[in-house]
Amino acid sequence: MERSKLGEVTPIPSAYRFKTGIPELDKALNGGIPATLTILVINDPENDASTFCQQFCWQGLINDEVCVYFTYDHHPNVIRRNMLRFGWNVAPYEKEEDFIIVDCFSGRLGERGSEKYWLEKPFDGLALLEMFRILERKIRSEKAGRPVRVVLDSFSPLAQVVGFMDTTKIVMKLQSLAKRGIYVGIGVVHKGIHGIAAEFLAKHVSEGVIELYTKEEKGQLKQYIRVSKMCLTKFDSSKIEYTLGEEGIVAIPKL
Repeated sequence: MERSKLGEVTPIPSAYRFKTGIPELDKALNGGIPATLTILVINDPENDASTFCQQFCWQGLINDEVCVYFTYDHHPNVIRRNMLRFGWNVAPYEKEEDFIIVDCFSGRLGERGSEKYWLEKPFDGLALLEMFRILERKIRSEKAGRPVRVVLDSFSPLAQVVGFMDTTKIVMKLQSLAKRGIYVGIGVVHKGIHGIAAEFLAKHVSEGVIELYTKEEKGQLKQYIRVSKMCLTKFDSSKIEYTLGEEGIVAIPKL
């Protein structure tokens, strides 16, 4: 993205792609995730989808994009500490509200959140949608023209309480918000919690699917990531082996 001499953001082409922070995955995606899509990240229990989401956000921040992180699975301070251990210091970005954490975790425990943005009733679908709308209007007004990444980590607690069908309806409404600008949405679903039928439904309504999974090979657990669905682009569905290193998720070169 480029800025004019007056500091105004120049128009971004509709072919804009969001880099994931994992070069090998971006290559499989033919350059990154196309704008305006909502993507399902489905992970095995052994895989860390939260770190994937945080790495995805960090890539956006260093690309001068805006990131909003709805967290159901972890307290906001846990997210900050986890990102910091990989060298991803989000404090300066939070100060400018380029990185916004929406606390849906405290409300799960019946506690009052200390974040500027938090949901007292995180399992109220209307309250969740209204928070999306508030932030969408705020970003459109104050950061017009800048690409936006929205992460919801994860949908699984919401689906367990309100049911998978109602959660799917929320996702489909969120998809309409994604069409208003240069936007990408990531939602995590934990594999094995909701049943095969629900997981197939989630894949069906999503515009893209990225899978994180683990396989035992020769007595060792190996972790993989692959793209199994992606609208608006060609993609390579080959598995990418990865490890978690000092700089986050790193692909292991093929021998």
